[in-house]
Amino acid sequence: MKKIKKFMAVLLGALISLSGTGAIAATPAQPQNNKTPQQKDDNATTRPDAVIFKIHDIDPVLENGVVKGCNYTITLYNRTSINFRTFTINLSWPDAVDERFKFDRYVESILGVEEAEKQYDLFGKEEASKPAQTSVTVNAFGADKQISMRSYMDNEKCYLMLTDAQYSVSPCDIARNMDTIGSFGLSAEQNVCTNLFQFVSPKNPEYFGEFKKISATEEARQSESAESRELSDIDVIINKIVENLGTSDKTLTNIY
Repeated sequence: MKKIKKFMAVLLGALISLSGTGAIAATPAQPQNNKTPQQKDDNATTRPDAVIFKIHDIDPVLENGVVKGCNYTITLYNRTSINFRTFTINLSWPDAVDERFKFDRYVESILGVEEAEKQYDLFGKEEASKPAQTSVTVNAFGADKQISMRSYMDNEKCYLMLTDAQYSVSPCDIARNMDTIGSFGLSAEQNVCTNLFQFVSPKNPEYFGEFKKISATEEARQSESAESRELSDIDVIINKIVENLGTSDKTLTNIY
């Protein structure tokens, strides 16, 4: 009987030790289970149903020491289920130079508005800055595919390509598969095609990594969900230990 009591005492001590260890290990992780979901931010996430693309590796093209144009790479990832026969992305970067740096404003600050107006009549005003523009045509771009293409912009303002771009997608020829008819192309309207695409600028953290099937935000959310499930599993184990501890305590009481 003494041997049984001694064995149960050791078992009880082990259960207490295990339950204490589990509680300590689980305690620091509890705040993570109550994290506030990240707020949606257009600059910090990408859509799961879009063709995402970015402009990178921009190199000025020099001629006699003067910048004449820009070589660049465009990378696209097709997250949609659509197969494209062909499409053209038209990109435009407005030259948003601050007013205080414009030559006209500089002349006004030196000569005064009235005298500057007289000079404009003689020499003409500075022409409005034109946006930097380029187009890229892509052929045979299937669902869940990624491609990178080298292209050229005939404009010396390469620095503008590091800012947000205005874009449209036209023309756009979508391949549709029909079991009874076969494969044929469908020319979609410009706004329909444009809505299927999303430009990723350097403001978006995903710009600096490889494109994935899901956005970095969604990947973090799935990781958080998996962590929550693991914590729930730990809670179940702890509850089992406590339950077994109560059973052992009753058994020990009966022995005494």
